[in-house]
Amino acid sequence: MQTFTTRRNLFGDLCNNSSTATLALADKLMNIADKRIVSSRDWDFLERRYSLTTISDTFTVTIASPGVFTLTAHSFSVGSVVYFATSSALPTGLTAGQAYYVIEEGLTADAFEVSTRPFGSAVNTSGTQSGTHTVSTATYILPANIAKPQSVYITVGSYRYAPVEVNSQREWDLLNEVVRTEDIVTHYRVYDGYLEFYPKPSTADSVITLNARRLGADLLSADYTTGTVDIAPNGSQLITGSGTTWSSAMEGRWIKITPTDVAATSGDGYWYEIANVISTTTLVLRKPYLGTSLTTGAAAAYIIGEVSLIPEPHDTLPIYSALETYFTSVDPNKEKAALYKSMYKDGYQQMKEDHGTKVQAVIDSGDQIDFTNPNLFVEL
Repeated sequence: MQTFTTRRNLFGDLCNNSSTATLALADKLMNIADKRIVSSRDWDFLERRYSLTTISDTFTVTIASPGVFTLTAHSFSVGSVVYFATSSALPTGLTAGQAYYVIEEGLTADAFEVSTRPFGSAVNTSGTQSGTHTVSTATYILPANIAKPQSVYITVGSYRYAPVEVNSQREWDLLNEVVRTEDIVTHYRVYDGYLEFYPKPSTADSVITLNARRLGADLLSADYTTGTVDIAPNGSQLITGSGTTWSSAMEGRWIKITPTDVAATSGDGYWYEIANVISTTTLVLRKPYLGTSLTTGAAAAYIIGEVSLIPEPHDTLPIYSALETYFTSVDPNKEKAALYKSMYKDGYQQMKEDHGTKVQAVIDSGDQIDFTNPNLFVEL
């Protein structure tokens, strides 16, 4: 697998120029090629399932100018549309069932302020309040690293609801003439980076599942090899390090435990995607580790690398594309430019065969053949 470090080093070796300026240019060219390749087709390796959770939680609000709402880990962003309800009475300035917009002022992980219009002035609260207040929303932020979802469903208890996508603004406006709140969500739409539902989901923490294509990002981070892997049990997704300083920035990168001739300290040599970094010495894999179990004190070497979405053995394609550009413009050489153009073309064709969208073709010759059984007719 080509990591950020290995692919830039390979570029330097192949063009026989490993200067800092050349490698910096190579990084730009390869990142451009990477995104172009990933976006060129509906590749099967881009498909990924993502989860969000519905919001319908209790909150508190101050009597102040402006009113400050408190809800731990609310996950709202600027522009989120929220609705309030109460078991008794909201403060003056707030109306149950009315749409409010979260604004930038006062927005933190656990607090927010609202306006009656997008990017407007904060709502002031006054008077008294009583009872339990709840906030809900029909609008959810889509993850930044995915394209438009191909399908959406919401799981509420033992039921799964698959809403229908609305593509017309007119249809969406007609649906939302009356605000409704219930668990049976019938429609959704994707608009301006948000996922919106109708009716508003009424139950908190129901799972919203998105099936979408991943979007590639620039590779910018060098390989990380500090410390050793202390424990990696066979069949486990938990990896423990020693002398490591792993961080959440490494989530989504890949790890390979280095193979050696000593079974007790040897990795299997395969790459595994990192799903979560729990601490500086503990991380979780997306799939179970299948190599021989390492035990406490194994002190196995490893590599954590930032890699392209393009899978092996096709992840050299951005290198070939960048080399073609390099030998066409920076260091003109027709033979080498033609060589890497050919290598790119052949490799891309192979990736199409391996990972391109497979469509079952139905051939219709256009001929209409009558298979009526003549014995069904009675002649009088």
